[in-house]
Amino acid sequence: MAPDRAGSVTRRAERALFLTTPILIAGLAHVAVITLDLVPGLARPIDAGRRWRGRPLLGSNKTWRGFVVMPAATAITIAAQQALAGRSRRLAALAPLARGAPPAWIAGAVCGAAYVVAELPNSFLKRRLGIAPGASGSRARAAQYGVDQLDSVAACAVAIRVFYRIDAADAAASALLGAAFHVAVERTMRLLLRGRRAHR
Repeated sequence: MAPDRAGSVTRRAERALFLTTPILIAGLAHVAVITLDLVPGLARPIDAGRRWRGRPLLGSNKTWRGFVVMPAATAITIAAQQALAGRSRRLAALAPLARGAPPAWIAGAVCGAAYVVAELPNSFLKRRLGIAPGASGSRARAAQYGVDQLDSVAACAVAIRVFYRIDAADAAASALLGAAFHVAVERTMRLLLRGRRAHR
């Protein structure tokens, strides 16, 4: 690989990591809140138990806790990242906010909101198919798993494409890296929950 091309690939990878890291940290905070059952008062289904055609609208897994924690955590992490970037030319040059973009904390909150809102259509469709929250159907399991992991990641990629001075390839690279992180976090969360049940 030519030096210039290698440098371009490295730079794009660094930019993808820069863009993905605050959302990953926010996601881990969300996982910790769920695993430790923090702020239980918000662990109420956003559909309030409503049903449509005899089945839950969204299900018990989609709670107000996620809608509060994820946007708040992402607002904090992206604001903190931009504060650090303000002290480092190298970080600032990786992926500056676009002209006309809102303050970093608002951009972060929107990214976090996009993450949780993007999961709702999938949840709605799975309830229509009779698939329980957190489960998968007997058919096309691989496709279901892919959608489960990619819906929120794709929404975040769209949000960062809007808020940052990056191109479509950067957003795609961030989405791929985000998907890999998402799978890793999901697997880790399953192991933690399994371990908690084993010790009960």
